[in-house]
Amino acid sequence: MFVRSVAAAVFLSFAAGGVWALAADAGARPSPLFLQKCAKCHGEDGRAQTPKGKKLKAQDFTDPDFQQHKSDSRLVEAITNGTDKDMPAFGKLLTPQEIESLLGVVRSFSR
Repeated sequence: MFVRSVAAAVFLSFAAGGVWALAADAGARPSPLFLQKCAKCHGEDGRAQTPKGKKLKAQDFTDPDFQQHKSDSRLVEAITNGTDKDMPAFGKLLTPQEIESLLGVVRSFSR
């Protein structure tokens, strides 16, 4: 149920051109929230080629295998609770809507 509501909220925010909407073209800059919370490790381009991303071996969001094999629910779980690696938990820092918007950004790197 939660995953369906996440997907619906992401779709509605995109469709409505809401604050979390992403530009349609692949060269668009990610959302300010992604730039603030994620880009230091994952990079603005999602490739994790930043100094910190390389050091921590952060996930490359442009990797087709990653995009194909990670479900939305697993990604929301990772953003919310962190991972056993060095990914911090954002569940107490971000609203569910903000977490959903980050899922949309992560998925946008597959385009």
